[in-house]
Amino acid sequence: MKNLKNNHICAILSMVFLTACSADRMESFLRPLVKAPGSSIERNVKGHDQIYTVQAILRLAQKRSDGRSYAAYGISSIKEPPVPIYQEIDISKDDDGQITITSTRKCFDVVKSNRFYYTLELKYYDLNGKLINHQFSHYDANDLESSTLQHHQHFFTLENHSLTGQQLVYPMTLDSTYYDNFTFQRNADGSLQAATEVSPNNVYVDVTHQGTQGIRYHSFLAQRAVEKATTKEATATFTDKDGKQYRLFKTLSSSMLDEQADRIFTYQYRDTDPVEHYLYTKVKGVDDLGRIRAGKPTILLQKKRDLTTQTNRDYLGFKGVLQFKKSNIAFQMRICISHMLTSTEKYVGINNTLGVLHEFNQISPSWNTFDIDYPLPFRVIADLDGDKQQFVTDIKKYYPQADPTTLLKMFGDDPDWFNHIPTVTI
Repeated sequence: MKNLKNNHICAILSMVFLTACSADRMESFLRPLVKAPGSSIERNVKGHDQIYTVQAILRLAQKRSDGRSYAAYGISSIKEPPVPIYQEIDISKDDDGQITITSTRKCFDVVKSNRFYYTLELKYYDLNGKLINHQFSHYDANDLESSTLQHHQHFFTLENHSLTGQQLVYPMTLDSTYYDNFTFQRNADGSLQAATEVSPNNVYVDVTHQGTQGIRYHSFLAQRAVEKATTKEATATFTDKDGKQYRLFKTLSSSMLDEQADRIFTYQYRDTDPVEHYLYTKVKGVDDLGRIRAGKPTILLQKKRDLTTQTNRDYLGFKGVLQFKKSNIAFQMRICISHMLTSTEKYVGINNTLGVLHEFNQISPSWNTFDIDYPLPFRVIADLDGDKQQFVTDIKKYYPQADPTTLLKMFGDDPDWFNHIPTVTI
């Protein structure tokens, strides 16, 4: 099922993991980075410990017949699917204080589909291996400043760098060609904007290149572009050892990437109360707030941890549902937990509408403090909405052992194929 080797794009899309809530530990995390953009780090935070390990779980999913929940598939001891329907990336700090991916899988492989979904579950552990997601969902009506629910929300956008030093890895094709609209800033006439001495993000383009399409990623040029940004050399022509000449052109800023994210994927928040339980499972005894809920079902997270409503949703981002809108693309999904300084700003929409939450890529410019900020690499390897034979061909490039007949049955209209696959409800 796992066939990631021989795909250099996964090396490009290796993870960045930056964690907050401890300035001393953060210094050791940043030391090995080669001029990679650092996240803003939260300090003096109440109610939760430093994140030491991350477990990211991606499951293929379908909407249940109730139309209100999703069946997310796990690993079966009876049936082996032709492509992974359960994928996991684990990240932790080693004995030397370096952040490493400890799982075999280094990036997530998904398909574009109008009918199939993926659920993303994020689990955070402290130094002692204790799951601490619940520390972000605390609520006390009498002390809103210490109510972590009021101050935290995950956001899901796009990133452009990796822990191993790869720079400017904007969304690109599976064979490492930049997508122009996800990479470059343009002038009014559609031409690329030349770099200036103050532009922080730029990409080298061959001076003989005609147009803006078909510009391939080059790790050496990307690294050099980062080193020359905001210097006098940013406006100079660079000649490589083979005599080719390049000029720097402006690329998208973080806020511009945020705006582009929903052209590649969508995300629905599906957090639960209690936050560490799956939807509709029975709560045993009391919950994390000490409320007696024995035998009652886990519900979707509501504002103020309200148990009397199902329509006043709140967002954290520990569980969510993804759908991919573009195939033949590799990208870094930026995942960050924003820490809002006041207990009210989370609930003011982008148009200053009170009581409205920000959606998955709507990071307010004023939110520059994060508990954690890291990319997860994704590859959208096939398009189920297009020609079915091409879908099979594209899948087999990455999973050559996949049986075409089984693939089409699995992704067909017959729900019985998943009968022996265990599920959780998201």
